[in-house]
Amino acid sequence: MKTILTIMKKEFARIFKDKRLVLSLILPGVLIYCIYSLLGSVIGNMFTPGADQTYQIAVIDLPAEIRADFERVSALTYEEIAATELENAKRRVTNGEIDAVADFSAYTAVAGGTAGANGGSVAIYFNSTETDSSAAQSLVYAIVSARQTTNFTIAAQDIASDKDVSSMMLSMIAPMLLVTFIYTGCMSLVPESIAGEKERGSFATMLVTPVKRSHIALGKIISLSAASLISAACSFTGIVLSLPKMFQSGGSGLNFSAASYGVSDYLLLLLVVVSTTLVIVALMSLLSTVAKSVKEANSYVGPLMIIILVAAMGNMFLGDKIGSWAYFVPILNSVKAMSEIFSSAAKTWQVLAASLTNFAAAGALSFALAKLFDSEKIISGS
Repeated sequence: MKTILTIMKKEFARIFKDKRLVLSLILPGVLIYCIYSLLGSVIGNMFTPGADQTYQIAVIDLPAEIRADFERVSALTYEEIAATELENAKRRVTNGEIDAVADFSAYTAVAGGTAGANGGSVAIYFNSTETDSSAAQSLVYAIVSARQTTNFTIAAQDIASDKDVSSMMLSMIAPMLLVTFIYTGCMSLVPESIAGEKERGSFATMLVTPVKRSHIALGKIISLSAASLISAACSFTGIVLSLPKMFQSGGSGLNFSAASYGVSDYLLLLLVVVSTTLVIVALMSLLSTVAKSVKEANSYVGPLMIIILVAAMGNMFLGDKIGSWAYFVPILNSVKAMSEIFSSAAKTWQVLAASLTNFAAAGALSFALAKLFDSEKIISGS
């Protein structure tokens, strides 16, 4: 028993003397708390109107008592339309001109939904692929349901097409998966290529050759990026092949096909993927060069995954609420650009801005990497 306690004491001393190990023990809990707190706040804000948030809806045959309820809600403005304009109003919801349509014609037909009336109903039409439209539907539903002590029903009807819903789901899921696969591909190659060579002593040998340090840096980044892209491409191919089965399972009625996107969409996606890979490889190379061993390099590059998850979840739940500035922030711009491509809403300038920003960031990191190669202290690991 005494020997067991001695070994335990030795191990605890080793662990808690190493600041990186202590940080690796504490950091996951802190990050999980921060991410889930942020996630809860974001989801709550999606359906809670802000001080300056206003939802525009169209209404048909609005009863006097619900009119008064609507007018007490500052976040809601409405326009009254005739029943014959319903189809046109639905098109306006689809186009984003208004957020929802509330049809009270059946409600009015049964004397305002008085108790004992037979089957009165209120229909709320919305577009589930638009955050504001979903929030407007929730708000109208809450207002109307407060009057549901009388005998009527409320039917929320999603007018988004199956293709739109499939594209929305794909735009939320695929960018996070794709960037994650790029990261894991880089993670398996970069630390071993640089920190591993430092451990084996072959890196110093390469640096004494008459090759420019900048050329060595660029050669490593480009070759590692190409290898990482192969890994990401294999993973993404698996996603594309499995998505039709996933969407069609369970009788969901949703459809996905690779043919839903044009050649230009795939070229834009390729541009984003290549630029993203270069940024991640360059950053991992920089961190691996500073590290003295592969183990230390892995501890440095591991937290990058948190940045990717935060960017992916931020885009997933905030979507179009993130401004154009996001296209100039590496990693976040990649997720946002991919999301726009998968939702068939991408503008060429957005993808070009994101890609050029990533190329510029990769270039700056490559320059910094070449400078690190000139440092004998860094290379020797002393």
